[in-house]
Amino acid sequence: MKNLLFITVLTFSFLSEADYSTHKDSQMLIDELVNEHGFEEAYVIEVLQNAKRRDEMLRKVANPAEKTKTWDDYKAIFIKKKRISDGKKFIKENINTLERAEAEFGVPKEIITAILGVETNFGGNMGSFRVIDSLTTLGFDDPRRSKFFRNELIQFFLLTRENDIDILKTKGSYAGAMGYSQFISSSYRAYAIDYDGDGYVDLFNSVEDAIGSIANYLKRHGWKKEGKVVTKVYPNNVRKFYKPHKSLTQFIPLTFIEKGEELHFIGDDNFRAIARYNISDVYAMAVYYLAEEF
Repeated sequence: MKNLLFITVLTFSFLSEADYSTHKDSQMLIDELVNEHGFEEAYVIEVLQNAKRRDEMLRKVANPAEKTKTWDDYKAIFIKKKRISDGKKFIKENINTLERAEAEFGVPKEIITAILGVETNFGGNMGSFRVIDSLTTLGFDDPRRSKFFRNELIQFFLLTRENDIDILKTKGSYAGAMGYSQFISSSYRAYAIDYDGDGYVDLFNSVEDAIGSIANYLKRHGWKKEGKVVTKVYPNNVRKFYKPHKSLTQFIPLTFIEKGEELHFIGDDNFRAIARYNISDVYAMAVYYLAEEF
């Protein structure tokens, strides 16, 4: 038994200190970065050698709060008096930028602020994990979504080169999301915008860039300026109780158990746009509830 325990501990230690430059799937990634994107092979190998396997990331991505918590528990995390008061303060302090984004993209300032509140508590918690550790651990060792995370790892290499970001020091969430708005690398490259006019897209330090980027993301994912987010309905004959906006393309039936009561809603295009930010109905509903408080 003691020998078995020793072998188990030794194996775990070896996995935790794995050299990702020699992983069985690493050569394909190295070749793509070198041959398709022009990186120096020695640089890519050095970065992968410096990446650390973090087993807590594998556990967290396998059991996210959106899937493991009840709606009551999930809502309680984000719909708190302090977060509501902090959100109202954030709106007051950034009213000009929020109103500019609302006018330009059609996304209400309350929705933009709610996403910032849910994602990072208005910049107070942008994540403490090195992004390179997150993306290598999940990209090479996650049993379900390794292909997705390896692509994000490639995107992260490109992002850090394009924006002169230190690839080994950048921190974010356990899944590799970054900055005020918690964009993953591909979203950062595709949807983040320079909204403060300094010629540089910076979601780590610029509140203005974060506000504009969230609004741009939602609009690009189907946000309708005059659309609703959700409408509460009766469980039977849902369509009878709802007159959709003329541009509605999504009709999403939703059921939530709230304090023991079964509540029924239908989601509009705008609900789905929010859910694209985090593929979860409870996430989108939490954003909606928080925005309503503002």
